[in-house]
Amino acid sequence: MVPALRAVVALIVGFAITFTPAHSAAFGLVAFGAFAIVEGALLGAGAFGDRTERRDRGLFIVQGVITVAAGIAAVALPDGGVHYFVWIVSAWAIVTGGLELVSGIRARGRLGAARDWMILGGLTLLLAVGFLLVPPDYTQALGGIEKVQGELTASVVLVGMFGAWAIVAGVLLGIAAVSARAPRIARTGGAKAEA
Repeated sequence: MVPALRAVVALIVGFAITFTPAHSAAFGLVAFGAFAIVEGALLGAGAFGDRTERRDRGLFIVQGVITVAAGIAAVALPDGGVHYFVWIVSAWAIVTGGLELVSGIRARGRLGAARDWMILGGLTLLLAVGFLLVPPDYTQALGGIEKVQGELTASVVLVGMFGAWAIVAGVLLGIAAVSARAPRIARTGGAKAEA
C-alpha cells in the first residue's frame, strides 16, 4: 500500500511540474516541499506496516523524518532562491537516497522490495549529482532555428530535473506496488506463492 501511495504523490508532483510553465526556484521549493512533507509522512507511517521487518524500520523512520524536515524547510522559505533550492534538494537526495540504497542492500535475499529500494535509492542519489552539477547562475538565451524567445536558467533546469525524477520514481514505485501484490510462480512445481 505504501509504495502505491508514494507513487501517486510522486506522479502528481511530477506531472504538476511538467504542465506548469513557470519553473522558478520558488515554485520548485513549494513543489518539493509539498512532495516531501507527504512523502515523509507516508514513509514514517509505512515503517510500521506488516511487510517492514524490524531491522528495516529504523532507516525508514529516519528517512521519513528527514524528508518531512526538508519539506518544511522548503516551504518555510520559498523565496530562498536557486542556491537554497539546490542545497535543500541535494542534501535531502544524498541522505535519503543513501538510506534507501542501504535498506535495499541490507534486505537483499530477505525481501522482494530490496531491489526496488536499491533502484530508487540510486536514482535519488543521481538526482543529487544532477543538482550539484548545474551551476546556480546558469543562463542561456533561447533561439536557434525555432526562434523561441526567452531564457533557459538554472531554476528551469533544476525544477524540470526534479519533475522528471518524480515521474520516474512514481513509475518505479507503481511497478513495485503492483509486483508486491502479484502472486509469484514458484520455481518448482508451478505452485503459486504470495509475494
